[in-house]
Amino acid sequence: MSKTDNTANQRSSANQQSSTLHPDVKNYVKLFFKENKLVAFLSMIVFIALSMIYTAISWILQIIFDYMSGKGDFSLTTILLLVTSFMLAISLIFALKRSAYPRFLEKAMNQYKESVIKKLLKKSYSDFSLANSGTYLSVLTNDCERIQEKYLKKIFDFVQDVLMLVSSLALMIYYSPLLTVIALVISVLPMACSILTANEIATREEQVSKSNESYTALTKDVLNGVSVIKSFKAEQEVIDRYKNQSMELEHTKNLREKTMTTVSALGTISSLGTQLGVMLVGAWMVNAHVGVITAGMVLAFTNLMNGVLQPISSLPQMLGEMKGAKKLISKMADYMSNAKEDSGEIIDDSIKNVVLRDVSYSYDADHKVLKNVSLSLQAGKSYAIVGPSGAGKSSLINLLMGYYKDYKGSVQLNNHELSNVSKSSLYDKTTLMQQSVFMFDASILDNITLFKPFPDAEVDRVIHLAGLNDLIAAKGKDYQCGENGSHLSGGEKQRIAIARSLLKKSEILLVDEATSALDNETSANVTQSILDLQGILRLVITHRLDANSLKQYDEILVMKSGELIERGSFEGLMNQKAYFYSLYTVSM
Repeated sequence: MSKTDNTANQRSSANQQSSTLHPDVKNYVKLFFKENKLVAFLSMIVFIALSMIYTAISWILQIIFDYMSGKGDFSLTTILLLVTSFMLAISLIFALKRSAYPRFLEKAMNQYKESVIKKLLKKSYSDFSLANSGTYLSVLTNDCERIQEKYLKKIFDFVQDVLMLVSSLALMIYYSPLLTVIALVISVLPMACSILTANEIATREEQVSKSNESYTALTKDVLNGVSVIKSFKAEQEVIDRYKNQSMELEHTKNLREKTMTTVSALGTISSLGTQLGVMLVGAWMVNAHVGVITAGMVLAFTNLMNGVLQPISSLPQMLGEMKGAKKLISKMADYMSNAKEDSGEIIDDSIKNVVLRDVSYSYDADHKVLKNVSLSLQAGKSYAIVGPSGAGKSSLINLLMGYYKDYKGSVQLNNHELSNVSKSSLYDKTTLMQQSVFMFDASILDNITLFKPFPDAEVDRVIHLAGLNDLIAAKGKDYQCGENGSHLSGGEKQRIAIARSLLKKSEILLVDEATSALDNETSANVTQSILDLQGILRLVITHRLDANSLKQYDEILVMKSGELIERGSFEGLMNQKAYFYSLYTVSM
């Protein structure tokens, strides 16, 4: 099954859960408040106070307007004291908001992102490879931004709006129960419009997230594949594909914006009509002396209507946005659902041997890549694996790295079955060098140590053993390697990979055609550096059948069609004049 098919399957799984949230969503939501409760509480106090302030504004307006019309119960001095106290309270509340609210958001999102990346890195390599890395990139960037804006912030906005509605309604009832009933009857239209459009917002939000995911994946592929695109002159085809993906994304954003605008417009028009209607009824009640109501009360009442209508129109929309954001959390939880805590046996002693007995492995029923492989690898020795493309060489290396779980037969490291060994313990003992060495956009030193602290003497030792002395002398340890090591040559990157392995003190070094992209001289130098390593079991896939190098290996393993068909020293295999002999002769 291809990665594309697997990615589609994961998306299908996520789609099936769109109506039912993943059970881990609650645990992820709790992360926002983990060791963050005090700041969250202070932030909530701020938003509660702001809702009360909004109601108080209407009351103060009523007092001022009634004083202007000569019907007020308060003196000008009292009103001035009230206004001054009110302004001081607002200043203090906003000062607290400035301090607490951003801090809460910062810590909440940091904890959420940290948890996601931890879960992601706990996934096995095979599980991780099921989805395009652009999918994970979208989860960690676009979705996180939407979760902060449409879920975290909306929690506080929701509480503020609910309290504003309740307090405004309470003051309206205090002013005039009759006018309040009339206002609520008139408010039925905006309330109905808002409720009916809430689910549409959540649907649009989810559609944008899915389009963003595909767009991010394609963008990553385009940027990573520039050299291939140019060499095959496929610019126009890629541009067309990129254009179509961009159009799809922007179209879903357009639909989301239209929905939001429609909801907002309906709310605004309905609210304005309701306010004008209430003001007209209030004016009639003042002139007709219906109830004990003043012009100031009508003004305050009209203002309070905002405190009722705005939540009525926004709360369903807000709930829709929060529901959509929760679906993004659910989607992420679904992608991370197979991330498991590392468990298994620990290999405490030094590796003495790796023994394979009748090992077979199949990607699927029709594609067996390893067939009854049996061999014994001894500590400190070097082994070359040779064979044509598709022989199963890389599959054997990946098996020893623990990437495949459901192999048949037995793979034992010091009598520990590989499938029972914890990944952490396995990776303590093993390092994989591949053709493409991953490099961080950081210094040479950071790329050797991978940001871990090591004694200078130990770092200098591995630099010497890996043959990096000339590079360090010319550029220094703090030289910036560039994106994926773009400022370094292929040979320099491979030597840094060797230094990593030595610094890690791996007992097993697996090399998967690490020198295949290098020129002959650089390849020979890097290979010699690997052969010169002492006390490490080295298993090296090589496509360069160079006699000088091959003679130095303790044993050469010859593979064909997933089987180990020959093994022995260079001289012994040449004397047999069998499959290896023909491979070597053809390569000359």
